[in-house]
Amino acid sequence: MTDLATTPRPRRSSGLLAFLIRRSPLAVLLVGVFLVAAIFGPWLAPHSMTDTNLTVALQPPSATYWLGTDPLGRDVLSRLLGSAQVAAQAFLIVVLIGGIFGTALGLVAGGLGGILDLVVSRLVEVLQGFPTILVAIVIVALFDPSLTNAMIAVGLAAIPDFARVSRSVAIQLRDREFIQAARGLGAGELRILWSEVLPNMVGPLIVIASFDGAQAVLWEASLSFLGMGVQSPAPSFGSMLREAQGYLAIQPSFAIIVGIAVSGVILGLNLLGDAISDYLDRGGK
Repeated sequence: MTDLATTPRPRRSSGLLAFLIRRSPLAVLLVGVFLVAAIFGPWLAPHSMTDTNLTVALQPPSATYWLGTDPLGRDVLSRLLGSAQVAAQAFLIVVLIGGIFGTALGLVAGGLGGILDLVVSRLVEVLQGFPTILVAIVIVALFDPSLTNAMIAVGLAAIPDFARVSRSVAIQLRDREFIQAARGLGAGELRILWSEVLPNMVGPLIVIASFDGAQAVLWEASLSFLGMGVQSPAPSFGSMLREAQGYLAIQPSFAIIVGIAVSGVILGLNLLGDAISDYLDRGGK
């Protein structure tokens, strides 16, 4: 059986990390710290993330508690490491929901065109019209407040972003020479979309995943702050900020430290998305 025409995909460069370090060392540092905290948090935590000890409540940073303690005497550093795990889970849930469903919709709509493209485009516009916070409130009201339920709402809001990008790439590629060659060899449209078009979307989709992942971290913190996300005693950036809100005059360092942590994660992911976008624009050089 004759092989399909191969897609002239961009050359894979081993210099991506070197480019990212040159282009945005701060992004590499922030995202690297976030990944280490998310993966190795339970082993790096110097104290329990959930055990309370009121005798050491609201302690300032010290040799025993490097970043101080919260109102229940829990170690702030340990809970930040746990919060990084929660943020990483939120990132994965949102990117998987938005990426899988959004990419599938955009790929089929842009690749096949016609009435299907029109229907999918209208569906994406409808999804985009629903406020994320409203969808989150409805889902949490129907089910229980939890990270998964809250992030399902954010994942649904991410579908239009992935759909628009994948549709745009599919439209640009569907009449290219290598696609026509694959059709000439007898390949079906769905096979062409899967084996020829989809691989060319990987770069742009990674960029969208980085930006939407940053939004996922922000929304997870926001929803947990409102009590609709991660529930106590599990750590979360949002719940820690809610706890710190009532003690700003007594121990402002608690809120400042948590705010810097969540801001650093979001900033790092956004900067990383910008850097990867520049890398792709340069053709992987």
